[in-house]
Amino acid sequence: AGQDSVDTAVGGRRKRAMEYSDDEIQNLYAWVDSVPLSRPKRNISRDFSDGVLMAELLNHFYPRIVELHNYSAANSFTQKTYNWQTLNKRVLKRVGVVLSQLDISDLANCVPMAVEKILFKIYDKVHEDRNRLDNKSSSSTRKNQKPGLESTFFGTQPSRRSPLLDGTRANLRSQSSEMETPAVSRMGAGNTMSGRADLQREVDTEILIEKEQTIQELRETVDILETKIKKLEQLVHLKDSKIQALTLKLQSFQT
Repeated sequence: AGQDSVDTAVGGRRKRAMEYSDDEIQNLYAWVDSVPLSRPKRNISRDFSDGVLMAELLNHFYPRIVELHNYSAANSFTQKTYNWQTLNKRVLKRVGVVLSQLDISDLANCVPMAVEKILFKIYDKVHEDRNRLDNKSSSSTRKNQKPGLESTFFGTQPSRRSPLLDGTRANLRSQSSEMETPAVSRMGAGNTMSGRADLQREVDTEILIEKEQTIQELRETVDILETKIKKLEQLVHLKDSKIQALTLKLQSFQT
């Protein structure tokens, strides 16, 4: 029965791995390679197993909430698990990506496709934040933006799990740059304005995320304080009971 349960779990993981096409996975790897990390990616399951590179990747997009000094390179399962638990509690939950204990175990044990599954979620989440900011942008900003202008993250209107499309856009942008003529340089002022708009939108994204994180932290603080108040009320009630019992004993002795 134990072996059957293990086989079922492994089969379920293989089924989840088949949800992604080869093109999606390869372009996800290309996206990871585009982020500056402290060590090159050779075997992604092993390289990301201690959580350090994942922390660096998240720091690239959410620098205000990731403290890299909290994560140290590790070989032991215990330290790897600790890194992932810390990352899950301090960062991932705050951006809306929550790891289960099974996810953490799979990541630390280098289970195939475990890290890819989380990377796709992070990829989608950053797109979601980008799109949410775009929806709140003023109409004047959208009018000044050129059609097809790449955002400072992965693209202007990416679909879910679409790193392949982003790779194609990057290739087209590269080809376009090679075909530029000196006359195109006269448009530098316009490009500067677009670049400023992109930069402003990126700053607005960080402000929006930071405000949401502050709200969440305040809610957690309120919950903690309410719990403490309940415990204090229980202590007061217990002390009152003890005082009453001692008072009754004292009265009995006096009589």
